[in-house]
Amino acid sequence: MTKAPLFAHILLDRSGSMESCRDTTIDAFNEYVMGLRRSDDTDARLSLTIFDSHSIDLLQNAEPAKSFLELSRQNYVPRASTPLLDAIGHVVAETDKVQLRDGEKVSLVILTDGLENASKEHTKGTIRALLTDRQDNKGWLVTFLAADVDAFTEAGAIGIQSDKYLRLKKGKLAAAMRYAAASQARYSQTGDLNAGNFTAEERKDADTD
Repeated sequence: MTKAPLFAHILLDRSGSMESCRDTTIDAFNEYVMGLRRSDDTDARLSLTIFDSHSIDLLQNAEPAKSFLELSRQNYVPRASTPLLDAIGHVVAETDKVQLRDGEKVSLVILTDGLENASKEHTKGTIRALLTDRQDNKGWLVTFLAADVDAFTEAGAIGIQSDKYLRLKKGKLAAAMRYAAASQARYSQTGDLNAGNFTAEERKDADTD
């Protein structure tokens, strides 16, 4: 069977509050990448952007999963505040630049444990317009993973479609990343955004200790 091409850009919160789950986050991201390397269904390329109020850093761009870097305590050091809106705007602009392969689907995964508190360039309104356009007109699968945050309120405020967000406990980061990978696989194989919806079982498990 031909593998479905997928380009996934992960936006990962690096603000200071992530220190409490630093190692869990590193392990969860690396397990996510390993799962894509082993996938029989998806031929994935990845980008990873990490952010805080000191900088927004694109660590690797459109790299095949098989050669993608591992996250570590050396390159993931939580600090500072949470310019979530500016980081999303930055990642949308970077993703727009990527030359897609024939039939390649685009997925953007946003993982944060904090509310917006430091953006200077974007508002919820400008980000909502950006994400709504990419979802409705370009078919991007945009998912929002919120650790100990009201995911419904935050995701809805920036235009992320219903059923595309998870509220999760920090101890369930690895499970949430697996569910994001499964969502991406369903979407890349079918081209149907609704196939990328998180299931009721995934939602329940992610939000249970």
